[in-house]
Amino acid sequence: MSLGVAVGISFGSLFGLILIWFLISVLKSFIVVAQNERVIVESWGKYNRTLTAGFHCLMPVRDRIRKILWKHNQISVDKYGNETIQMTQSLVHKIDLRESLFDFPLQSIITRDNVELKIHLMALYQLVDPVRVCYEIYDLPLAVGNLVKTTLRSVIGAMGLDDTLASRDEINQLIQQKVSHICLNWGFKLNKVELLEIIPTRDVQIAMNSQIAAERIRRASIIEADGQREKDRTEAEGATQKMIAISKGRQQVTILIARGQADSKTLIAEGEARALKVLAEAVKPFSIDATQYLIAIKYLETFGKMATSSSRSVVYFPLNTNLVGEFRTILNTKRK
Repeated sequence: MSLGVAVGISFGSLFGLILIWFLISVLKSFIVVAQNERVIVESWGKYNRTLTAGFHCLMPVRDRIRKILWKHNQISVDKYGNETIQMTQSLVHKIDLRESLFDFPLQSIITRDNVELKIHLMALYQLVDPVRVCYEIYDLPLAVGNLVKTTLRSVIGAMGLDDTLASRDEINQLIQQKVSHICLNWGFKLNKVELLEIIPTRDVQIAMNSQIAAERIRRASIIEADGQREKDRTEAEGATQKMIAISKGRQQVTILIARGQADSKTLIAEGEARALKVLAEAVKPFSIDATQYLIAIKYLETFGKMATSSSRSVVYFPLNTNLVGEFRTILNTKRK
């Protein structure tokens, strides 16, 4: 082979390679951007423009797509509860503007009262400024992750165990407030932070269960004591009401009996008064005192009862009594 032929083959091969490279560059200059995605284009290493959704053509050799470093965490838990985190890192040229989820691995944090907790944190985020994402920071996932972790440690480290368990919403708001303004400088918007799990150690869980059991026993004792006290008070009030009712009943019975006796005495007295009035009218022509007449009749009835009795009785009459005279008057009256 002659030198000319060899030189021709070499130039042909070089020209073919250049042509192939140019064709590949032209093909790579055509790019399609999907909806809610952005692509950063640089010209000679300097920011040129941001490509939105649609078909675009780049200038070969001059234009170049800016790539960013992005990490993905894949968390898996085996049957024994052990957590495994697998992180993948890659360079991507399309920036996704949709809302995404940041799942953090379990973080061991010590509270203010020296209790160790394991916390599983989740964050919802959105890339809002592709230019800042590309040029303000190199490793955005690493920076955001470390920032959220340190903020979480500072917030929970200033709280006790009970406050941490009872203040999830407050913790979420504090983390979001402290991190959001920093992340916005990187084109990263933190929409929401949520504590998925707060897991105390085994010893703390046993102590908490014992405390809960003691608290339930205490509440049961209080409820039982309140019930017994209410029962005693109700029974006492019932006994008091019973005694009051009985007393009122007895009082009413006594009043009715007294009224009945008073009415009966009144009726007897009225009857006797009418009898005396009639008797006085009957004995008036004989000049006999009606009262003495009745007394004499009572004495006679009493003597009759004494005479029919089996025992002997000695009766003494007062010397100043005029009963005999009354008897005489009565006998004389009967004879006439």
